[in-house]
Amino acid sequence: MKIAITGANGFVGAALCRYFHSEGHEILAIGNRETPNRNLLKVAGYIKEDITGVMNLIDADVCIHAAALASDTDTYKNLILSNVEGTLNVVEAARNCRFFIHISSSSVYQFKGLPVTEDDASIQSELSDYGETKLLAEDIVELDIPEHQKRLILRPRAIYGVGDRILLPKLLSLVKGNFLLCPFKKETQSSLTHIDNIGYAIDLYLARKDQKQFQVFNITDEKPYLLWELALECASAVKKVNLIPLGLPAPLVRMFLLLNTKKGVVRNISKPVLQSMENNSVLDISLIKRELNYRPTKNFHNSCSEIASWVHSFGTPNSYLKQLIDAPWTITS
Repeated sequence: MKIAITGANGFVGAALCRYFHSEGHEILAIGNRETPNRNLLKVAGYIKEDITGVMNLIDADVCIHAAALASDTDTYKNLILSNVEGTLNVVEAARNCRFFIHISSSSVYQFKGLPVTEDDASIQSELSDYGETKLLAEDIVELDIPEHQKRLILRPRAIYGVGDRILLPKLLSLVKGNFLLCPFKKETQSSLTHIDNIGYAIDLYLARKDQKQFQVFNITDEKPYLLWELALECASAVKKVNLIPLGLPAPLVRMFLLLNTKKGVVRNISKPVLQSMENNSVLDISLIKRELNYRPTKNFHNSCSEIASWVHSFGTPNSYLKQLIDAPWTITS
């Protein structure tokens, strides 16, 4: 198949380009950079397009829309422009594709303790601006579906893996010397989604012969994680030292980060992120397991050493943090 992927310069888009290239598909990478990383050109053809404006028609069998402004701190106007209007423009450009796959977010949910199902998403005052715009984008994907096209929405939780430039920097900002600041309760659980599990799920979906015209699935690793243990394992592996966990109230951590983290790295941890550190954020994946026979094998524990080795390929964690713009395509063999 010929698969077009938006957001190809970002973490999710880059990883999906590599994943489907390795599966033997022809890849059309779409991004807004004038000149992409040379590693991208090894696996894909490249088209420069700005999704916030009118786009040319996409010539592909499948369009995977991974481009988004993933921020809890940017302006609502910018989030609307990128995540809502941008999605509308991509949907229009992909109207001739047989499949349209939209990478959404678990930010469309307000977690209340129990694992959330696909029916629990709704516009609420507690949603972040980012979560609200991702849910509005989903509304666009659900409307006016051409008869020849099938559409799928995937809602991952905290995507991680080689190429990450969002989750890992936030975690490293909690490291101070030999200490890991832990605003997590020891019993707090969260779902996470390895990036390859997204590619695997899309593979399963495309292989079916009886897709419904429109479907929505939560997608995560097989089981949720204890945030305290996960953060300590990952940060210690990246820093190459057995860090000492230091439990602190979340407000104190926020103040400490604002005062001590240098400009250009990660200057703060947003309110939604802090809330997810204190409360269980677990997705129910029974639907995708039932409908697609989804059985993910990638998880944090069998991927941690690979992620740490990738960070070390930059030289040091600080070198990695200074090269985040190219991190998704800075891949060692």
